[in-house]
Amino acid sequence: MDYTIHTLKTTLYSILVTIILSLLPLAGSATPQHNDITMPTRERVNKRDNKATDKKQQKTSDKKEDVKQPAAVKKEEPQKEEPKAPVTPSKKEEQGKQPVTDTTAKTVAPPKPKPTTLNPDNVKFDGIDISKYQGNINWEELKRNNKIKFIYIKATEGSDYVDPRYHENIRNARKHGFKVGSYHFLSTRSAATTQFYNFIRTAKREDQDLLPVIDVENLKPWSPQQLRDSIKVFADLIEDYYGCKPLIYTSEKFFTSHLGRAFSHYPLFIAKYSNSKPEIGYKWILWQFADNGLFKAVKGNYGKVDMSRFAAGCSINDILYNPSKHKPRISSVKDAVDHKDKPDKVNMTEQKAKEAPKMSKKQQEEAQRQAEKEKKAKERNKKIAEDEAKKKAEADKKAKQKAEQQKREKAKQQAREQEAKKEAARKEAAKKEAEAKAKKEAEAKAKKEAEAKAKRKADAQKAREQKAQRNASSKTSKTNKAASLMNSNTSKLTQSQRNDSIRNAKYKGRKTNKSSADND
Repeated sequence: MDYTIHTLKTTLYSILVTIILSLLPLAGSATPQHNDITMPTRERVNKRDNKATDKKQQKTSDKKEDVKQPAAVKKEEPQKEEPKAPVTPSKKEEQGKQPVTDTTAKTVAPPKPKPTTLNPDNVKFDGIDISKYQGNINWEELKRNNKIKFIYIKATEGSDYVDPRYHENIRNARKHGFKVGSYHFLSTRSAATTQFYNFIRTAKREDQDLLPVIDVENLKPWSPQQLRDSIKVFADLIEDYYGCKPLIYTSEKFFTSHLGRAFSHYPLFIAKYSNSKPEIGYKWILWQFADNGLFKAVKGNYGKVDMSRFAAGCSINDILYNPSKHKPRISSVKDAVDHKDKPDKVNMTEQKAKEAPKMSKKQQEEAQRQAEKEKKAKERNKKIAEDEAKKKAEADKKAKQKAEQQKREKAKQQAREQEAKKEAARKEAAKKEAEAKAKKEAEAKAKKEAEAKAKRKADAQKAREQKAQRNASSKTSKTNKAASLMNSNTSKLTQSQRNDSIRNAKYKGRKTNKSSADND
């Protein structure tokens, strides 16, 4: 009985080992070999967590099986890698195998949750980025969305991976009038120079409307300093080959933790899936605020696309690339890769250069001619660069002189305007002064005339008074004369006659005075 149970356990264990070995190739082929920025961050995190959980569960199950198996079974463990084809089981084995497969079928296929999405018509955004995960795209339908100002397309990853839909996507995007650019996903498994070579071999200068982008998301196995050194090498090579600084794409947390001030002078493209803007302490140009924009034109990834918008005060002009204006400092791909002697500590996976085989005399002469040819080409390029620098210096000098002349003319114009204002002020003051003087003279004249009139009136009054005095004096003299005459005659007349003469004289005197007053 014990022997039968032991045999049955051994048989079941061998069947389980065979099933696991047959499923391992499928599991290995299902795992993606490359990360991609266009895969939503939440999905990448969930995928990584699920992978770690599966590994833990696998280790736990292996330990439990090791504990349950007897010593005789453990001795047969080295043979479990030998069978490549499943062994035909017996009827008892098939009966024991059936419930195992049924249980596995029940636990492996959980229902997929419906992804949450955003309607682009109800959200403010300026551009999107796409890769192979978006699958087939209806470009005519996508062109109807007037909000899309630019599209970034994944070109490469690492030192040898090219997105299988890159050339198709960039050709159709340019054909339908979109402003397009390319980005490279920086891998921590290969050297920065070989990754740069892979990128420029794929993303041609003449096909770019936007600045190139370096997508930085991973750190290990590099240290933070190795990561910064590698990004710097890649960015310097981009600047030499394309003639412009690349955009650095990363998340808000990753930038703060590993990049920071070392790349604050580069144009920044920050990912933060939130309603609040990135807060990194430095100026940024683009903000990727969502990874679930639902576009009907997109067939893959449930129709979801990453959406981005410009920072306040920034526009499409801040990320435009013009091959005719952005002059590269080097002309060939070989020069771009080998023109600088970078430190070996940049990363740990740089392949050692193989020793070159000895060359024949003919090969040496050919190599010498090639070296002279390259030397002449470098001298010619150097001369062209010097001529362009000289022309640029002359143009800058002329522009400076023109600006100074315009400044002087502006100063003269301002001086003339100020002089004209002063002259107008002087004329206004003189006018006011003349008006005040005229007013004062008019007042003085009126006062003088009033005084003269008052004087004339006073003189006339005085003359009347003098005339009245003369008349009064003449009357008094007449009265006195009459009185004296009467006095002389009174001595001869009677008293009654004298009284009559006095009354007559008085009567005459009153009549005379009245007539004289009337005459006056």
